[in-house]
Amino acid sequence: MWRPEGDAERAAREEAERRRFGRVDLHATATLVQRGGQVGRFTVQNLSAGGALLTGGSDVLRSVPIRVVLELPSGEALTLGAHVKRKVKTGNLVALAVAFRHITEASEDRIQDALLALLDRGYRVEHPAVLIVEASPEVRAELAVVVTSLGRRALVAEAPLGALRVLDDPVESVDAVLGRTDCLELLEHVAETYERVRPLLLVDDPRADPHVAHARIERCRPAHLERLLA
Repeated sequence: MWRPEGDAERAAREEAERRRFGRVDLHATATLVQRGGQVGRFTVQNLSAGGALLTGGSDVLRSVPIRVVLELPSGEALTLGAHVKRKVKTGNLVALAVAFRHITEASEDRIQDALLALLDRGYRVEHPAVLIVEASPEVRAELAVVVTSLGRRALVAEAPLGALRVLDDPVESVDAVLGRTDCLELLEHVAETYERVRPLLLVDDPRADPHVAHARIERCRPAHLERLLA
């Protein structure tokens, strides 16, 4: 006899889907269409054959289906139906977790091909990432949007220990670490230990500019990120 799916069963099913459709950080963009009109362009923070995490400056109606036009790194555009599973809005930033609807086997294969290409070590070496170290998830997301909008891959860490794991990951490539004054000790360690990685100290208020002992640490105002990361 049929019975409604319970919360525990639904959670188990969603977890199984997450394991099946492994997500990969992807430098790509997407255009969203809802009710026949263009909503705006979004940054694809990660992608799987089952869905994506998108961030941008335009809001959507959560209850209305959307069309996602993915612009893959190969230059190919892929249009998929989707629905919004979760939405978080912080200031002018909107983060959307979307699930693809009725995805065809051919479309799934094309997404998987793009993900496999990004997993290639050569791609990571040719496109080194900026590692953002920030405790606040909202600020992490905002900085990731800025970095990816400059054409750079963005990796994030909540704390210095997580940042060190990324820096020591043999399959990852990082050429800059971006942190605030609470990460000064980490930036000094990066300056001493990782000669090919630029430690960038993000200073919002020049009047509170801290003393920095190591000459390799570069002070960085938010407005100067484009010049430093270009």
